[in-house]
Amino acid sequence: MNRINYKIEDFEGPLDLLLVLISRNKMSIADVEIITIINQYLAVIDATEEKDLDTASEFIDMAARLIYLKSVYLLPKDDEGEKLKAELQGQLIEYSQAKKAAAILRNRFIGDRLILRRPMELKVDYTYNIIHPVDDLVRAYSRLSDRSLRRTAPVQERFEPIVSTPVVSVSSKIFSLLKGLIRKNIDNIHSVFAGMKSRSEAVATFLAILELVRANRVTVDNEGRMEVIRKGETEQ
Repeated sequence: MNRINYKIEDFEGPLDLLLVLISRNKMSIADVEIITIINQYLAVIDATEEKDLDTASEFIDMAARLIYLKSVYLLPKDDEGEKLKAELQGQLIEYSQAKKAAAILRNRFIGDRLILRRPMELKVDYTYNIIHPVDDLVRAYSRLSDRSLRRTAPVQERFEPIVSTPVVSVSSKIFSLLKGLIRKNIDNIHSVFAGMKSRSEAVATFLAILELVRANRVTVDNEGRMEVIRKGETEQ
């Protein structure tokens, strides 16, 4: 075998060295003679001066890996050698594709410094030259008109029903309910709400009934009958 005169610093890594050896022997990565490549790789490592090995730890690590692969691969009918060989071939294929991509990108690189002229001052024409269909203009005007109407202040007539409604207090309704129950004018909860026209009065009446029941002043049965609880009945 001819002496190999490669130097470690000529390669970017151990995979780069292996690819060069495969190319030198005119082999394919998928059909490489692994023993030949291992021997040549180890010959390059052996020929490297000791001072270069201080910065070539990854090459030494690959050498140890190849020595183990060689020892396993020489065993008769051992599947581990084939697995290690397939793993190494996969790494070599990935690395070769990465090198090709890097070469393409390197050729496209135009430098990290570009000389540019000052930007030109452009005259902007702000004239609106778009011609819209008439229907679009009508719809836009209708939307703007409707929006302007919604922004106008509400007229006083809209507040009349709210302002003119009398406010009914809960305390007044409590007094009225007790008075009606004592005089027997009221005996059923349904008759209490009969004829009410104001929501404020109905809400105040309902709250008054709840307060009387809570204070044990009035009872309401399942049929809606109401009755005043006397003080003596409460104490019993």
